[in-house]
Amino acid sequence: MTRYLLALACICTSAVGAAAGSGPELELALARRPGLYLVVDPGRGQLVVKARGMELDRVPLRAVELLLPVPPAGEAGEAEVELPEVWRVVHAPKEEWRPVVAPPTLVPYREQEEPPVPAVTATPEPRPPAQYRVELDHGWMLAMGSNPPTNLGRRLLARVRTGWNRLWGRPVDTGPPTLVVETSADDARRLLHMFRPGVSILLVDP
Repeated sequence: MTRYLLALACICTSAVGAAAGSGPELELALARRPGLYLVVDPGRGQLVVKARGMELDRVPLRAVELLLPVPPAGEAGEAEVELPEVWRVVHAPKEEWRPVVAPPTLVPYREQEEPPVPAVTATPEPRPPAQYRVELDHGWMLAMGSNPPTNLGRRLLARVRTGWNRLWGRPVDTGPPTLVVETSADDARRLLHMFRPGVSILLVDP
């Protein structure tokens, strides 16, 4: 088991739950179960889709980060995280991008009247998002896509907002700890349907 220290701009005070074994042991346990599982390998810069230990797909990654909440003022500033770690998808990404097909108005049915002929219009093909969030177990979140929430501008804005709220005694929403996986827009769209409830995600030690 490897202890992996993270010193990020956004840091929390609690560590991830201890891993149950080494990377190969955890993957072997996942391979014994039916269904898909995902292996995120920061060292090789890849995300591998597997089932029963067999590789089904491979996606190159640009970056993998752990984004952790800012601790209250005066508390420790470095978190200890143990890798490898396994999370499971609790809720799939929201499908707000899918169009709702429905008539603009509801007309009451009258048996003796001819129904109106519906006008046929071209419906554009819905395009999945290139950036989305997936709720994981243990209170974690997965941020997947081509525009991760870890750039310097977003970090500074979050710290300013947090400091302002604390100054005025307002509640501070630090957000959940987040596994950030950055990839191309096309690959993010291609992987969208993989994140279904119960799917396991193994983050191996880089």
